[in-house]
Amino acid sequence: MDPRALVIEIYRQKTELMHAGESPERVVMSMESYRAIQSYHATLGELPDGAVDYIGKYQIFGLEISIDNGADLRVD
Repeated sequence: MDPRALVIEIYRQKTELMHAGESPERVVMSMESYRAIQSYHATLGELPDGAVDYIGKYQIFGLEISIDNGADLRVD
């Protein structure tokens, strides 16, 4: 899957859960998806001063990243 589509899907699932009154804490993804997102993030360059980076090494959109190669991408 395209890394931009992965990022959009994570945000969509997080937002959907929040609108349902839940508090998502993590995103579960395969190592392949993780690497794709990290590679994409590296191509974005540096952020301007004061900008918030929504992708980190261990989190995305404030959600902890968990790796499970047997699972589809999901936000819990």
